[in-house]
Amino acid sequence: MAQTIKVIFKTAWRSISRRRFRSALTILGVIIGISTIVSLMTLGYGMRAQVKTTLNEILGAGILMSSSSGGVDIPEYVQSFILQVPGVNECVPVITTMVRIGEQPILAVGIDPDQALKLYHVTLEEGVIPEKGEGDSIVFGTTTAARLKISVGDSVTLSPTSGGKGKTFKVVGLLRSVGASEMDIGCFMSLEAAQDMLGKEGYVSAFLIRLKDPQLGEEVEQTLKQMFPKADITRQEELMRQIDRIMSIINGVLLALAAVSLGVGGLGILNTVMMSVHERRREIGMLKAVGAERWHVLMLFLSEALIISLIGGGIGCGLGLAGVYLIQWFVSTLGLNLVIPLLISPEILIGAILIAALIGIVAGLYPSWQAANVPPVEALRYE
Repeated sequence: MAQTIKVIFKTAWRSISRRRFRSALTILGVIIGISTIVSLMTLGYGMRAQVKTTLNEILGAGILMSSSSGGVDIPEYVQSFILQVPGVNECVPVITTMVRIGEQPILAVGIDPDQALKLYHVTLEEGVIPEKGEGDSIVFGTTTAARLKISVGDSVTLSPTSGGKGKTFKVVGLLRSVGASEMDIGCFMSLEAAQDMLGKEGYVSAFLIRLKDPQLGEEVEQTLKQMFPKADITRQEELMRQIDRIMSIINGVLLALAAVSLGVGGLGILNTVMMSVHERRREIGMLKAVGAERWHVLMLFLSEALIISLIGGGIGCGLGLAGVYLIQWFVSTLGLNLVIPLLISPEILIGAILIAALIGIVAGLYPSWQAANVPPVEALRYE
């Protein structure tokens, strides 16, 4: 049995080798489909992990309380009430807002410098972190600074996109990364400076609430909702679930697009095997005449489809990973404030190979079945 299967695969390989150009075009169709799937799945897997890691670093198994309007309209003194809630360990007021430097929009975060050092794993590329009370100092992410051609020592004027008088700052530092996931936020300033820039003294946009025990999250959330019914209060677990849902929808749409190209590859395999059956009808008759059974003929052509799909799947996996590196390089070249992570998952690669094999088997089954049922006499008469 094993020897028979070995001979079948050798024969199938010789058939593929004899028709190299046709086989190469068929394999190319599979490569395009599989490489697209691997690239998109790898990007989605990495981005999901990055968002979760960053969220965990910021909230630390905690709660985010923000304004239901999305604006900077929560009184800062609310912090004292939150700290009195049983189970709350720390409450950090922040302002997040979009600002413009010239015509370029960036994300600005206003937060106390000491609290920023506690919340974020800060890595400085150049300069220093502002001291408390240095309201005219600002720190930029390196990607944003490079895009806007900003250096330490420069003066920049930030204009809020949602009202306010704007403010001029002195750049005192550049951050290489924020957090283990290397999230590059546009710029950081003190909370007081952000309030002054927006004309919102005494107000913030959100509170980052850390808990004494993650198990108390639901209890603290319910207490806060009773105290502040008009605020948006979200636990880290709920944010994680929302992120998972969003990423799943995005991955589903992207995979549906990738499936189109993979379907074209499957049609290519179907066409190639059908042509092979048509060209080798006399050979099929001779095999049956010397005692070959139907399953021998079926396996002969099915193995041809399987070999093509596996070759395409293997090459497609390699090119898919290379495609992620290419996307990283392209984004970096454009100077976009976006980190494209690369987390290679063995499950994605194994799944891609299995999908390729399944496409090959499904596409090759019909022509292989036709070949297995060709009458020997009719096949021998075929010219």
